[in-house]
Amino acid sequence: HHLIYWRIEMIDPIVAEIRATRERIAEESGCDVHAIAEAARKRQQTSGVRTVSRPKRVPDASLAKPVSLDPESVPSGTDTSAPTVS
Repeated sequence: HHLIYWRIEMIDPIVAEIRATRERIAEESGCDVHAIAEAARKRQQTSGVRTVSRPKRVPDASLAKPVSLDPESVPSGTDTSAPTVS
């Protein structure tokens, strides 16, 4: 990461180390995100550092609200168009 401070360009050594590590890990895993995640899990398991795993949350069906597919039940002024990704 380059910082320009009083017209002197400085390289942040921490950011440079993180970027170099990221590039090394990506190259070792063939830039495959699934392989990168699997390698991270293996490193975590063999590191000896305790990790916390929480049980998966199960949705509480009693909190669900009923949904009507009847177009007449939609309040006026409600945008019913499909959401867009920007």
